[in-house]
Amino acid sequence: MSEHILPDRRRVKAEPDAVQHYTQRKPAKHRAEMALVARAFPALPPGSRALDAPCGAGRLSQWLATRGLRVSALDLGVAAVAHTRALLGADDAEVLEGDVFHLPWEDRAFQAVVCFRLLHHFEDRARRRALVREMARVCDGYLLVSYLSPWSFTGLKRRLRAALGGRRHRQNHTPLSELVADLKAEGFQLDRDLAQRRFFHSLHLARFVRKSR
Repeated sequence: MSEHILPDRRRVKAEPDAVQHYTQRKPAKHRAEMALVARAFPALPPGSRALDAPCGAGRLSQWLATRGLRVSALDLGVAAVAHTRALLGADDAEVLEGDVFHLPWEDRAFQAVVCFRLLHHFEDRARRRALVREMARVCDGYLLVSYLSPWSFTGLKRRLRAALGGRRHRQNHTPLSELVADLKAEGFQLDRDLAQRRFFHSLHLARFVRKSR
């Protein structure tokens, strides 16, 4: 088992019940998140290779597949992998069980890589840096990374509550400047940064592009 596993094992969808619970999230929340992805995702020709890691319950993998992309997906949870395989169909996509810190693909294997709703699970910057570096390694085009902005209304409220002695929120916020610096070292530059709801919601999706394509 990798030393880089999520700090809270309950977040790994290893059991069918965990996957089912995730698929029953509020429809409005799901639509808002997929709308954010749609705004940020680049226009790629059909057949381009795209990676969804971690894939969770496969909702983003399915979205990518409907765009005519060749989808690969990976997750640490056995049940998540089985669910995503069933969702996409065995002949349509490559879905593997594995560690996002040690991706089983060659360098620059994908035209697009998406890491959605994972970065905020890691409090330690070294782990966040290791994560985006590994995603960058297998990306030959566009890298999309979601993060929680510390400067949104939600982020500021959580920080103030913690400063006043309240319980610290389990989700960690990441400044965009950190992502820009870490991915610049890997040959990527920021292309777009989109918020789910500007100034209010903390969820952002940053799109980076490899400079030497």
